[in-house]
Amino acid sequence: MKIDRTKLNTILKSGINPEVKTRKQLAACLGLDATSLTRWFASKDRLGNPRYPVVPDRHVTNILAIFNLTVESLNLADAEFRQYCFDLSFQQSQGDEALAQKLKLRQEKVAQRKLAITSYAKASSLFPRPWFVILAISILLGISSYLFFTQQINKQSHTETSKKDLSEDPCWTGYSLMLGEFKQVDEADPCHYRKLLHNAVSLLKEQNNTDLKTSALGLSEELGANQDYILFLSSKLDQRRVMDKIILNIELGKSALNKKNYFKAKVHFKAASEMLSPSNAAHRAVHNKISHFNELIESKPKL
Repeated sequence: MKIDRTKLNTILKSGINPEVKTRKQLAACLGLDATSLTRWFASKDRLGNPRYPVVPDRHVTNILAIFNLTVESLNLADAEFRQYCFDLSFQQSQGDEALAQKLKLRQEKVAQRKLAITSYAKASSLFPRPWFVILAISILLGISSYLFFTQQINKQSHTETSKKDLSEDPCWTGYSLMLGEFKQVDEADPCHYRKLLHNAVSLLKEQNNTDLKTSALGLSEELGANQDYILFLSSKLDQRRVMDKIILNIELGKSALNKKNYFKAKVHFKAASEMLSPSNAAHRAVHNKISHFNELIESKPKL
């Protein structure tokens, strides 16, 4: 089960996966540099030892998944494999054309319905009924208002749920007033931990650079306590960085899912799952969401 240069070029040129037609695009899907693919087919490795120019075994499974190929197809001769790939690509294009034809027929039917409704409206205009028009407008306004407010409520509920699932611990307010007081809301840092950490470190630097006379001002005890604040704030910021990476990978996965790049979506969802902590209740809720997205990917029809 090997993929040599000829088979890889056949796979890319056949257009089985319209989103992956070049080595650069394939390298992006595999999370590699484009030069790595060139080194696969070198007759010698980096140390000058002779090697067989084929795709490394650890990447073969991923390539088969990206192009939806079977393991048995790799055992075909080059000519047979080329015919197999182009036949598979042709079948997929035929399926896309059939779908486009169905959409075209549906649009034509919708246009015919519009013409029928327009003709009916013109015929009805010969016998105007103001009370009926007013009643119809009132019903439409009522339905539109109901749908609008329902959508807004669902959107707000979804936003609140998302924030709740990815929420951090309640903001800690036990810091010293010497570190600053921030009343204005900051969406990027609602707890102002980064500002507090900056001020605390600046205060610690000032303490370290002053002479022993400063202790006579009565600041030594509170400055010593600020060292505990620094460790606390630093740990909170570390937790936030992890959560930011989790959120980033989830959003990138959703973006790839919308573009029907299911392999790349699974890579991002897997990266987010590996950073989740099973002991954290909020993380468990996020894990359930990721599982839901993975189920959607598995339920997609395979060509």
